[in-house]
Amino acid sequence: MSPAARRVRLPEPAREALARVARLGHPTPVWLVGGALRDAALGRPVADLDLAASGARRLAAALARSFRGTLVTLDAENAVYRLVLPPARGRALRQIDVAELQGPGIREDLARRDFTANALAWEVCASPPAAVPAGALLDPRGGLDDLGRGLLRCESGRLFDEDPLRLLRAFRLAAQTGLEPDVATLALIRSRRRLVREPAGERVQAELLGLLAVPGASAHLRRMDECGLLTSLFEDLEPSRRCAESYYGRGGVLKHSLDVCARVDFLLTNLRRAYPDLARPLEEHMAARASGGAPERAVLMLAALLHDVSKPETARTIDGRLRFFEHDARGAARAARILRDLRFSREHVDEVSVIVRQHLRPGHLASGGPLTERAAYRFFRDLGPLAPGLLIVCWGDHASYMPEARLKRLLNAACGRRAGAAALRLRPEEARKTVRHLQLVSNLLRRYFDAARAPVPERLLDGGDVMKALKIPPGPRVGDALERLREAQAEGKVKTREQALLFVSRLK
Repeated sequence: MSPAARRVRLPEPAREALARVARLGHPTPVWLVGGALRDAALGRPVADLDLAASGARRLAAALARSFRGTLVTLDAENAVYRLVLPPARGRALRQIDVAELQGPGIREDLARRDFTANALAWEVCASPPAAVPAGALLDPRGGLDDLGRGLLRCESGRLFDEDPLRLLRAFRLAAQTGLEPDVATLALIRSRRRLVREPAGERVQAELLGLLAVPGASAHLRRMDECGLLTSLFEDLEPSRRCAESYYGRGGVLKHSLDVCARVDFLLTNLRRAYPDLARPLEEHMAARASGGAPERAVLMLAALLHDVSKPETARTIDGRLRFFEHDARGAARAARILRDLRFSREHVDEVSVIVRQHLRPGHLASGGPLTERAAYRFFRDLGPLAPGLLIVCWGDHASYMPEARLKRLLNAACGRRAGAAALRLRPEEARKTVRHLQLVSNLLRRYFDAARAPVPERLLDGGDVMKALKIPPGPRVGDALERLREAQAEGKVKTREQALLFVSRLK
């Protein structure tokens, strides 16, 4: 047992809340269980409390009155409730979950919990100490020892059988806590991997988003694949494993997709290093796009994972070259179906679908010579606020063709800050092509966040102005004139309303 695990230090906000719980005078013992004790033992922040007691419904109602929070029923059948605490400046705690004891007593409850690290309990008292001695904790499954060794351990396949969502939760917890599933647990996961699709889609996508939101999640996706869990969850990805191995190496397109996830993960984790001038506005943009409790990072990782999902069905060898015509369009439809099956929100389905559909576009722009203002305008017109996310996934896609060590050495050039002689002399030509594509993506990112001009210029005229200037009735010509005007604005040819009227008048 590590020194940190011998005494579990509870932060002051948690102690204050627990003392308040004790003062309610619930007639049976109330136990602090699971994640809060695990995180406290690891020295991690404690934002949520998990309580277990007989008479959970009565306790939850009393807590709602005492804390003046919002009470939500998470599972009526098993009597699981969530108290969402009212927002308060500086409040460290967000919520308190209350669950009915599973079994006749606390020890039986702990025996049913997923992992040993979560099978800890401490009886709530009126004066919680700052540091709870290990001897005061109930730890029947050796969770503290496992925490000390950095292990996430499940001793029985029965626990996965009872709730197959735990198969996915193992990797989400590993990503969030830094604990590693031990060899025996990974073997149990492999043996029961096909159960992962049994839980409700809403539960699966919540665990998946929780995993993908964490920096370093790409490594856990690889471990999921090694266990067979990834393609048991995303069955459409399995054919990718044997597709284009002659090009991507062993693992084929699936290996490439996991490499893209790793590069997106790398970029988002190192934004301030890669784009010191863009990191802040890009982070603010991503924060503003977060919805439904899902950080934008998680959605982009999902898009990276699925971006080539239809390559196997479109693979054709033409003149000795492997091609994947329309894999972008067909992949967009397939990705949308996959996510709808998992009950993702319409917003998330649409975003991933658009990114998959458009992920080749920056590469086409890079291959077409210098980027024109008109091409940039059309790109941003079509993508709107999804453009930065698409560009991040495209950065990962192109960067995946370069080893990470080399990418780090060429990061300044790849991010468009300084080309350098070394980048111009890169061998082979494919490496120079990769850097050129990354530079194009970087230029588009800077164009989107350019404070001096909007990526899509605001309209100087409306339809009525066009009809009056051209003396025409409503119809397609009006929209065409407005679009040609916007392109002229994007190219810097038209800057004022007077110039706009003159430009439109010449379209007769």
